[in-house]
Amino acid sequence: MLRFDQVSKRYPGSGEVLKNVSFTVERGRMAFITGHSGAGKSTVLRLAAMMERPTRGNILLADKNITRISAHGVPFLRRRLGLIFQDYRLLYDRTVFDNVALPLLIAGFGPDEIERRTRAALNKVGLAGFERRYPVTLSGGEQQR
Repeated sequence: MLRFDQVSKRYPGSGEVLKNVSFTVERGRMAFITGHSGAGKSTVLRLAAMMERPTRGNILLADKNITRISAHGVPFLRRRLGLIFQDYRLLYDRTVFDNVALPLLIAGFGPDEIERRTRAALNKVGLAGFERRYPVTLSGGEQQR
């Protein structure tokens, strides 16, 4: 479960981007964030992943207040979230296969399971056969998948 409780975020020189935002996403649920440009969608994602800290309020993940988490604990926190960023967050020095496999490797899956899941994911999005290619060789739509 991810919960924002009266979360606000202020950036120097641009005022308050989020003001007293509260919502809950239950475990196992998928949520979409929509809104006009500048509404704070990316800020919400950066706060949830602790790429930034809120100015006020609390963010809870599995009933733990992550606003107080240390910098050392942030990578462990991110293993519990699934976020899709607008700019894809690809590692351009790694192959398509390696980019897809990396979260599984970090999560501690074994080589056989990583191979199976990665190939299944690539097949599902129409990228089977692209495993050894690098992101720079893919179209924008292929990178997004």
